[in-house]
Order: sequence, then structure tokens, then C-alpha cells
Amino acid sequence: MKIQKKDGKTLFSVIDLGSHSVRMEIVQISADGNCEVLENVSNVIPIGRDVFTNSTISPESTALVAKILCDYQKIMKGYGVESFKAVATSAVREADNRDLFLERIEHLSGIRLDVLEASEEVRLIYLAVKDTLEKKYPLSKQDAVICIIGTGSTHIVLVQDGKVSSAESFRIGTLRLYEEIGTATGGKKAKDIIDIFVGCVVDDISKNYPKSKKPSLFVAVGAPVRALLGTFSGEKQEQRILSVSKKALETVRASVAGIPSEKLAETYKLSDLIAQSLEPCCDILEHFIEITDAQKLYVPMISTRDAMIDEVSRELAGKEDPFIPDIISSAEFLGEKYSYDAGHARCVTDIALSIFDAMQPVHGIKGNGRLLFEVAGILHDIGQYVNNRQHHKHSYYLISNSQLPGISPDDLEVVAMISRYHRRGLPKESHLEYMALPSDKRVLVNKLAGILRVADALDRSHSHKIRNIKASYDNENLTIKTNASFDLTLEGMEMKKKDNLFYETFGLRVVVE
Repeated sequence: MKIQKKDGKTLFSVIDLGSHSVRMEIVQISADGNCEVLENVSNVIPIGRDVFTNSTISPESTALVAKILCDYQKIMKGYGVESFKAVATSAVREADNRDLFLERIEHLSGIRLDVLEASEEVRLIYLAVKDTLEKKYPLSKQDAVICIIGTGSTHIVLVQDGKVSSAESFRIGTLRLYEEIGTATGGKKAKDIIDIFVGCVVDDISKNYPKSKKPSLFVAVGAPVRALLGTFSGEKQEQRILSVSKKALETVRASVAGIPSEKLAETYKLSDLIAQSLEPCCDILEHFIEITDAQKLYVPMISTRDAMIDEVSRELAGKEDPFIPDIISSAEFLGEKYSYDAGHARCVTDIALSIFDAMQPVHGIKGNGRLLFEVAGILHDIGQYVNNRQHHKHSYYLISNSQLPGISPDDLEVVAMISRYHRRGLPKESHLEYMALPSDKRVLVNKLAGILRVADALDRSHSHKIRNIKASYDNENLTIKTNASFDLTLEGMEMKKKDNLFYETFGLRVVVE
């Protein structure tokens, strides 16, 4: 997004196309970082119902969304806004005709929607939650469960020892279940449905925490959650954090259970959709709080749009992504899940990154390539959990079928593929998963897998003895100087088996001193 400045102030808008509504905020950020919301509009849309019942977005819904976005264009023009970021979340993510929908919307409205992948949505909202809680309930000192509840999907973030250990996305939303099975919201039957679906998810997630160490902090965000807490507390929305005790959640549920959504909407000044979401939202919260030892539920009053605005503010300030350490920690927790050799993984990763940095002018990899490489180094051997035989293939399968917050499915496929080729076998045209990658991604895999194989050879014994290396290159060789004071015969033998991809990719021989 090209940022627009006027009179020293940054003016832009953010648009969030969800499953059941589309919203836009126009904001202005002053030189001192103060953010002022100039306009806030929202409209109800039915694309969630389309996708959750028929897997596609109907032409009628497409036309409606396009009309709404055309109206948003007029509002932006009235404010003189030229810079905007527009994203679509769960419903569009899952739609079979999403590419056609996105192209049609851009053609009709002039607004390009980017699909916000679940991993990126989690990253943005987690950072906004962390920033909001920092003064009173710093996540850096907590074990926590963060529940992000929407009308179409739910994300669960687990934090252990102040680090993100995992984040998973589930097709469970406050309205979704009823649309999928055609059951009206509310009543005992609805609660029974939620109990079955959410209960299974909770049982699975709870396995990731030792029974003796349940998280002490439970946090929930999302439009249904904010509305639910607003109805109970009666406190003004300006308050940044609302809370309710675990015991009082029962009172909250009693206040909305069985009440017609029309009456809830009128009483609490809510949209019909959010009013319908209150009872199932409360049911979902009651299930997820059982993962924790928390006696209170904390609700930061933030939205996806707030998280997007925070991201733009960081970009304006030239700040690095603060979520990178959490991506690394979640990769390490995934390694622990599969009983990986942490010492070997870290040793190989450090060597690989040293070579990567030294060879920057040669490989020319930019963007998040280094981050993806570090994650691949950490996880390259997790296939050993299945079987040592062909463990590189098992690593590929485990990684590609995992969820890592902050890493998109496409990037996770690259990570998995780098790990796939850390052993003897080279990429081939007969490898379907490799050939399914775009050509630029195949080149990236070859470059990074070539370096990873060299690094892995240097810890063939898994003794972690080679640590600080110095890498340099000329027209013929990559020279690696080690601090080793022991015989390197084993490593040398392994290098002869594994440096072929590196040579084919870079045209350099590897020399170890």
C-alpha cells in the first residue's frame, strides 16, 4: 500500500470483508503517532451463508459486495483518501470461486481485495492484543490462551512462558454451524451442537499443555465477544479492556439464552447478526476457558481493522516485524511436539544462516526468505518422529500439514519442500509437489535446500561440535572455516554426498578448513 501524506499527516482507509459483514474505517495518523478515526461504516453481507452452505459466493452476493465497495470508494473520495488496504477473511478464503470473486470485485469496484490468510490474521490480531494488554497483563510473562472468535471461524493461540507455542484455526463460528446444518440459532439443540463440535476441539488443544501447568490467562477477541461483554458490563466501548469472572459467564449466558435475536438487537443496539451470535459465543467461551486455570475472561476492545492500522503504523515507523520471535518459538514448539533433536536443529540452522548471510550477493534472496530458511532448519529432521527411513519425506508431510502463525500456507509449503531435500535426493520433474510450485519458488527451494544440505553435513555426527563458522567465496569455491579441533573425516565424507545440489545451483565447490 502506497502511503498518502497530507499536511504532515498520514491518511488512509482499511476495509475488512468478513463472512457476514464488510466494514471500513478512514483514519488519520499525526506525526506524533496519534491515530484519529474519521469515518466508520459497515454493511451486512451474505457471503458466509453462501460459502458455508454451497462452497461458492453467489453472483447476487458478488454484485452486492461490489455495490457496497463502490459506495466506499465515494466516501474515500470525499475525504481525499487515495491509500487503502482491503482484506477478505474466512468466507472468501474458503470459497471455491474465490479467484473469480476477487477479480470480479476489482473489475466492478476498483478495489483490490487481498485474502488475509488465517496465519496472517492471527499474527496481526495477536500483536494488537499483546500491545493492548502490555501494561496490565503483559503476555511476555504469562501462560495464556487467546481465543479469536468470528462469525465464520475461530483461532486459538497458545502462549507458553511468554512465547507463542502454537496457533490453530477452526471452522467454528458463532453463525457458521447453524448455516451449515440449516438450524435456527438458539435453544437446547443449538447448544448441543456447539458442545459436540467445540468439545472435540478443546480436548485436542488441551493435550498441548501439561495438566499440571494450565494457562492462567484467558483472553478473547472478536465482534461477538465485544458485543457480549458490552451487554453484560454496561461499560462504555472506549474502555480498552473489559473483563468478566469465570463464574459470571453463567450469568452472561442466562441473560442472552433463549432471547429472540430481534429483542437482543433492539435492547443492546446491535446488528441482527451480532445479536444472533451472542448465545453461541458464550457457549464457545465457556468451553475454551476450561483449557485454563483463569478465573477471569479479558476482552481487549480491538478489531481486525485496529490490527491492520497498527501494522500500517509500524511500517510508517520503519519497525521490524515484532512477531518474528514468535514464529521461531512456534517452530521450536512444533519440533518439541515431534521429539526433535533440538541441539542438532539449532546447530545446523546457525551454520546454514551463517552461510546464507555470507552468500547474500550470490543468492540474492530477499523478503522473508531468511525467515523461512530458519524455520526449515529448525524443522528439517522432525520426520524422524515417524521413522528414520525416508525421514525427509516424513518431515515434508508433517510440516506441510501443520499450522505456523505468521507463515502462509504457500510459504509453509516452501519450508516443507526445503526440508524435503535436505538429504540425498535432489528435486526432480517427477516430484509432483515440487513441480506444483511456481518457478520462482522452485528456484528458492533449490538455493535454500542446497545450503541446508551443506550445513547438515557439518553436523553429521549430531555432536554439535562445529558452532561458529566463517564462510567466504570466490569464483570457484565456498570456503568454510570452522573452530573444530577434531577429525572431520565423517563430515567430509558426508559433504561429498550432499554438496551436489549446492554445486549445481551456485557453481561453487565446498571447501571445509
